Amino acid sequence: MAHRLSILLNLVAVVLVGGFAASALVRFSPGFDVDENSWNPKFSAATLEAMHRARERDNSLPRFYLHYLAAAMRGDLGQSESLKIPIADLLRERAPVTGRLVALGTAGGLILGVFAAWAAVWPRRMGLEILAVSSGGLLLAIPPAVLALAFFFQEAPLSPAVALAVFPRVFGTMRAILEDLFASPALLAARARGTRPSTIALRYVVAAALPQWVALLGVALVLAFGFIIPIEALCDVPGIGQLAWKAALSRDLPLLCGLALIITFAVASVQTFGELIGSKA
Repeated sequence: MAHRLSILLNLVAVVLVGGFAASALVRFSPGFDVDENSWNPKFSAATLEAMHRARERDNSLPRFYLHYLAAAMRGDLGQSESLKIPIADLLRERAPVTGRLVALGTAGGLILGVFAAWAAVWPRRMGLEILAVSSGGLLLAIPPAVLALAFFFQEAPLSPAVALAVFPRVFGTMRAILEDLFASPALLAARARGTRPSTIALRYVVAAALPQWVALLGVALVLAFGFIIPIEALCDVPGIGQLAWKAALSRDLPLLCGLALIITFAVASVQTFGELIGSKA
């Protein structure tokens, strides 16, 4: 019980630190205190200095973050400074687009990774192993944004591009997991007894490595969302990745802080779920 409580407390700490780190990167970035009025000839030097001090005071990082967290706990994520639209509305409009792209891309990448890892380990055929390893190495050398542009120019869905980008980055871990399971005494004994392949797969592969699969799912989600930002920005997809890109360019502190909290919570929750499953095993 104490261990599970510590895992949940760690989740809260990761989310809070992640949101603060993202806010700090924006707040202390060069030119953050500069706005469109900085070169307005209608304002005197004294007026510009007073505006700069007021902006600096209002954007004091500790004060801003504490106030933002207090409002977020009430369901108020604030308003985007650059778009002048409530952040909750922006997320409500864009989350389904990115969610579908991330979900399909992550699922596709994991399925490809499992199939390639199985082909490299289970049949013990050199040709299949070379094909799986070379395919992963080739796709690893191609930037995800380039893969996405190839699909975009063909007017094809972008989720396969995300899947192809995720696949080589999880293939090595999946292969190592299957290698360990393939050599386990329990699985070897089951095969010697003539146990059905489906039973072996469910009992000695899926169930035995469930915490590792869940942890790998968290890693794949992190990778997929990392790929989504340049993909949505380059391919003009109206999702959260494009929104994060625009917020970073405009140094939109409230919007980036809200995105950081939500994304960190989603990713850390998957990883925490994996740790909780591992603690039960």
